[in-house]
Amino acid sequence: MLNFVDKLWGGGWKLSNRITKLETGVDGIQSEIKKLVEAIGKIADMRGDIRVLDQRILTAEQDIRELRHGDGFVRNRVPSEPGVNREY
Repeated sequence: MLNFVDKLWGGGWKLSNRITKLETGVDGIQSEIKKLVEAIGKIADMRGDIRVLDQRILTAEQDIRELRHGDGFVRNRVPSEPGVNREY
């Protein structure tokens, strides 16, 4: 009888200890997942910033191409008046 009671109480304590360890492990995993989510969010923000910079660079390159061809300079509306009219 004493052996049965000892097993019953002892087994309960071991189970309780194992559940506590499992809960601690799950809590650690949850905190690591939160850190990963934050890091992924920062990476997504950086990707958005990089896309904006790429678009600005492409726009600047297009503007430079247009200027090389004389487009984009200030011109007179009347062609007979002197002005920059496709001259560098």
